[in-house]
Amino acid sequence: MTARRATKAFVGLTALVHVALAAWVRRDADERGVDAAPWDRLTLLTGLFGVVGYLLSRRAAA
Repeated sequence: MTARRATKAFVGLTALVHVALAAWVRRDADERGVDAAPWDRLTLLTGLFGVVGYLLSRRAAA
């Protein structure tokens, strides 16, 4: 596999993971009656950091 192809695969996989994480955050926030929009954006941009922030805020609100 060439370096360019590996880079494309890595970027594609990373984007897919970010979208999946954002979908989970949205579903969980909707179930809890929380505005999911800011957490969607944060998770799409930062991935796991957005999920950790959401989980910490969720724990603090409980």
